[in-house]
Amino acid sequence: MDFERARTKEQIKKRQEEILNACEELYDTSGYESVNFKAISRMTSFTRPSIYNYYKTKDEVLLDLLRREMQKWNKQLSEAMKHNKAMSKKEFALFITDTLIKQDKMMKLLSILFTTIENNCTVEKLAEFKKEIMDIISTFTASIYQYFPNASDEAKNIFGTTFFPYVLGLYPTTHLTQKQCDAIKLAEINYEAPNFKDICYRGVLLLMSDM
Repeated sequence: MDFERARTKEQIKKRQEEILNACEELYDTSGYESVNFKAISRMTSFTRPSIYNYYKTKDEVLLDLLRREMQKWNKQLSEAMKHNKAMSKKEFALFITDTLIKQDKMMKLLSILFTTIENNCTVEKLAEFKKEIMDIISTFTASIYQYFPNASDEAKNIFGTTFFPYVLGLYPTTHLTQKQCDAIKLAEINYEAPNFKDICYRGVLLLMSDM
């Protein structure tokens, strides 16, 4: 087939969505290693060389997939703020935990964001991603101010700045790969990965102790 490069923003967005959807299916089925331009081209109307018109590396596609997942999380936060005007610390910690459980793909991608994905993206692509993520952080910050208006600004700031580093480490420590499990068994270490919901809830509640 004759492939014509997209000219308008709408055309570009539509074609990026097609690539993203193929990437998501590959990632959901077989994980990070299965995502590559050859596999994406087999699932779309694109030849492998034509994909480079929209993405330079597979990690740039995964970065956009992460951004799409984070937008879903942002929507959950925004809707909760509209329908629930007040929450206690325990209610807020449980709410945040439940939303993160629902965003399993987002959590999995976040766990490799700084170590793998960002290393293989252009600075321009990263800047675009980080700019949009600031909007999501703003929504999260707004939820803190809405639900805990009486907490000091210092306490709110400490919680906001420690929450994301804490959350980034949750997925890899609670979702061990089979290889990690085999290594633990071979090393004869008595270790069982903690439950995500339990450790997330307890951790968020502890981070809110001064609020």
